[in-house]
Amino acid sequence: MLSKRRRSSRIAYNFIYFLVNFYYYFFLGVKVKGKIGLRDSKLILVANHRSFNDPPLVGTFAYSFRRSFDVYILAKKELFNINPLFTRILNILHAIPLDRTGMDIYAMKKALDALENKNYLVIFPEGSRNKTDTLLEGKSGVGYLALKSKAKVIPIFLKNTEKPLIRQILRLDRIELRVGDPIELPDLPANSKNAKLVTKIIMDRIEKLSYENYSC
Repeated sequence: MLSKRRRSSRIAYNFIYFLVNFYYYFFLGVKVKGKIGLRDSKLILVANHRSFNDPPLVGTFAYSFRRSFDVYILAKKELFNINPLFTRILNILHAIPLDRTGMDIYAMKKALDALENKNYLVIFPEGSRNKTDTLLEGKSGVGYLALKSKAKVIPIFLKNTEKPLIRQILRLDRIELRVGDPIELPDLPANSKNAKLVTKIIMDRIEKLSYENYSC
């Protein structure tokens, strides 16, 4: 039986995701192309990163698919220093602080623990918001996590998340979330060389989803 504190966190978690879901999928009318065609107990959802909209957008997509207390998001550690209330919200939503200056062993362990406990993990392999029209080189950490956990990887391309809010509200630049098929990864040891190889495979799949004529 859950403790009172755990029940309160679960209620807050569900309420926050309810609000986020309403904002993106009803108010802004986010269009989803493709779907996750499996129900594996652990998944890694990987996406490009253009805007502050991206983490809550992909997080609520994963939440709506699973409907349980088990979506984790890797987030830059600087977000945890904005103010105590925002830090509390991040903790409720299972955000894992990530030091982007190098291989963050603590964040990798927390992410692997989340996956081993049959949870979903959201990662943005570019590592920071991309202001260009081409994808940045992916960080090898995502490849390492995929190989080490043996979780299924779901590629996602986000379109128009960086556009002005008024254009999103008016549906002039409607946000799209394009979901690809699970990536078949080679069965390789989780070392730095293989992690880079797998990361390249993942980024190529995200890039293919960016093409206008690509069929999800």
